[in-house]
Amino acid sequence: MSTNNPASMAIFATLLFASSAASVACGPGADTVVPRRALPTYIGHETELFDDGIEPRAVGMEFETPDNPLSDPKFKERIGISDSVVRGRVTTVTAREEDTGTAYQVSLKTVGTLTGGFPPGDTFTLDVNRHSGAVGVLRNFNGRLVGMSFIVFLRAYVRPDGDQELHFHITQDADDVRKAVTETAATMGFQK
Repeated sequence: MSTNNPASMAIFATLLFASSAASVACGPGADTVVPRRALPTYIGHETELFDDGIEPRAVGMEFETPDNPLSDPKFKERIGISDSVVRGRVTTVTAREEDTGTAYQVSLKTVGTLTGGFPPGDTFTLDVNRHSGAVGVLRNFNGRLVGMSFIVFLRAYVRPDGDQELHFHITQDADDVRKAVTETAATMGFQK
């Protein structure tokens, strides 16, 4: 293949990237997500959308009157770029001590897919390091989360080493949130 031919280089780069993005492991023992898209790098504004966080109201910590989910400016944007938005029930929460502090693995069972073309499978695992937005909730609620269900916005990214990782944002599993997700997805032309 000639390295001077831009078309050949583009095809080679596409094939190389596609082979590295063949599957996304959501964690040990989890089902596998097989993306059919080039995976982005986890940088910039998307780190705010998929902040690996759990909203306090998702665990019943409401400090003020709950807002309409659509009043969150990131809500619609998350739906627009999520690989999937699912209802997930926590099956296990595992804490492990690392050199950098306590990290967690949260395993969930998919209860239903609200929207998105790349669902995580029947089960999936979220990795939460000490810098993740969810670490405070996990530290305080840990085992009490088992059995609880949440709305989980999911998106896969490619790491600098070429492996893939799953990032998320979790909100409460409530009728108004489910309705807002499905209606917003429908107005954006997405299907379940």
